[in-house]
Amino acid sequence: MKSFKVIDLKIIQDKNFLVPEVLDGVIINLEHGEQPWIIEIVTKSDLESLLENLKGSELDMMVTITRPTNAPAKFSTQLMAVNKNEDKLSVIFKGSIVDHGPNYAENLLDYLVKQGLQGDELVNEFNARMESKDPFDEE
Repeated sequence: MKSFKVIDLKIIQDKNFLVPEVLDGVIINLEHGEQPWIIEIVTKSDLESLLENLKGSELDMMVTITRPTNAPAKFSTQLMAVNKNEDKLSVIFKGSIVDHGPNYAENLLDYLVKQGLQGDELVNEFNARMESKDPFDEE
């Protein structure tokens, strides 16, 4: 079992992000099972009703661990629990990491160029997809 500090977490919703402020957080790799990762963050209670509505939902999210300069990893998760403690929330997710392989950036750039994108349009689309790690059809 391995654990890491969660620095940032972004829940992906219809090409937008829900970004709870991470006051504290941990991610634990149980190293077995279909959903080997447990992610817990502590955030402000102002998102309680929104997060409660997402409980039990399948969610994609981007999680940055250890240092803010680390690249975020994409996870497919389920929101398991939202627990209120005074003015803070403990939010628990369980899921698995989405592996894009070691050449995701190069393959994405090649794909976008083949789609005819260039200039600012290419840069903007590349940056947006690198942030969300959306899948694409490699042909």
